[in-house]
Amino acid sequence: MESHYEVLGLSVDADERAVRRAYRSLLKEHHPDQGGSREQFIRIKEAYEAILGERVPGERETDGGAITRGHPGSHRRQRPTYDPDERDDTDDRDRTHELTVSGEYLTVTLAGLVHDVDLAALVDGPVTAATERTVAFFRIHNMSARSLSWQGKTNTSFIGDDGFLYEGSSIVAAHATDFPERWVGTDVELEPGRAVDGVVVAQEIPGDVDVEQVIYTQHVPHEESDDGGFADTERYIFDLKPLVRERLDRFPFDRD
Repeated sequence: MESHYEVLGLSVDADERAVRRAYRSLLKEHHPDQGGSREQFIRIKEAYEAILGERVPGERETDGGAITRGHPGSHRRQRPTYDPDERDDTDDRDRTHELTVSGEYLTVTLAGLVHDVDLAALVDGPVTAATERTVAFFRIHNMSARSLSWQGKTNTSFIGDDGFLYEGSSIVAAHATDFPERWVGTDVELEPGRAVDGVVVAQEIPGDVDVEQVIYTQHVPHEESDDGGFADTERYIFDLKPLVRERLDRFPFDRD
C-alpha cells in the first residue's frame, strides 16, 4: 500500500513547502472537473491532510505579523460556548440559505461565506496588511457524549476552482475574540451539547478564483491516550454551486 508521501510523489524527508507544492500540482492535474479520477483526487487530499496532521502546529504557514497588537478588550469572552436550546433566535434573519452537515460528532452549519471582507471593519484593533479576505462563518454544535476541540483556523480548507487548497489564516489571531456578537476565531473546547459560533479567515485567495468547497476536519483524540493520536476523523464537506455561493455571500449578523 502506498504511503501518504508516495501518493504525492515525495520522499519522507520532504519539507512542508514541497508537500504543498506537490499537492497543488497533483490536485489540479487530477481534479474531476478536468477529467481526473475522483478516487485519486480524494486520495491526494487525504494524503496531504495526513502529512500535515503529523506536523507540529508551529510548522504551519501563517500570516504572522499582520496584526500589530491586541485590543485592550481582547479575550473578554471567557465562555464563548452556549446552549443552543437557550439561544435567542427571535430576529427576522433569513437562514434558509445556510448549509448544514451533521455527522457522528458535530452538526456544522456554514452560515456565511463572505468575500472581500475588510478585516479592519470586522474586528477591533489595527490590521496592517492584506486587509480584504474571504471569511467563513460557522455554527458548531457538539452532538457527541465527549468534549471536542473546535479548531477552525487549523482544520478548515477552502478548495478553489483553480484546484488549489487555501487554509485558514492567523491574520486576526490577536483579535480572535473581537468579532461582532458571540462570534469567535479562537480554538474552543466544546463540551457535550454545547455550541459555538466560529469565524475562519482564509489565506489570501486570488480574486478570479471561486471557492467550490469548504471542508472542516474534526479530529477525535483517543480518550485514554497521551500520545496525541486520533481515534477517529470526520470531515464536514460543503459543496458550493454558483447559486449557493451567491446566497452565502452575506453576514450572519447585523453590521453597524
